[in-house]
Amino acid sequence: MDPLTELPEPARRYLQALQYELRFEQKYAEDICLEISEHFYEAVECSSEAPEQAAQRLTQRFGSPQNLAAEFAVVLITRKLRNTLFINLAIIVAILLAVLTCLTDRHGGPAVITAVLSGCVTWAGLLAIQRNELEGIRLYHWLCTPIIACQTTSCALLLALLWNLFNSPGSTLYYHAFAAVAALLLALRMVHLKLRSRSMCALWKRAAHH
Repeated sequence: MDPLTELPEPARRYLQALQYELRFEQKYAEDICLEISEHFYEAVECSSEAPEQAAQRLTQRFGSPQNLAAEFAVVLITRKLRNTLFINLAIIVAILLAVLTCLTDRHGGPAVITAVLSGCVTWAGLLAIQRNELEGIRLYHWLCTPIIACQTTSCALLLALLWNLFNSPGSTLYYHAFAAVAALLLALRMVHLKLRSRSMCALWKRAAHH
């Protein structure tokens, strides 16, 4: 039995609306709704008001489901950006180690340098957002820079790997296998981040004009 069905009607409507706004990441939406439902249960149990009134009061404290979903979307995209940067960093280190151990005679210098610089821009953008405690429209605008920079990092690394894969006859089979797997991983990660960031940007625009 779904534990959410035991909540008062205002709470169920609120959670359904919240889950709908976060539908682009279903598992994340379910986890968030489960977390928020615990607040509703606590409010109902600790209040002397009728359950419907206590739930309605809490929905007013939370604000609109759209705005709350936008806040959780910010947490999600920053987490995805950090994870992507760690993947990119691991690939950069692997390329450098392959060059040092003579597994390949190509290092993709310009592309790797571009990836490092754009990765630094991404980290700087995320740190600036955290330090300045941005919110609302300003936060949504600021997030565009790290998203673009992160995709630039992945794209530069992807080009470097593809170049090395098809233009390095002196590289070993191990390096070719690594380059192929890493290129596929980067391509999939770029598509995933693009789709998620598009959905989140649409949500932020709706919340900003709500």
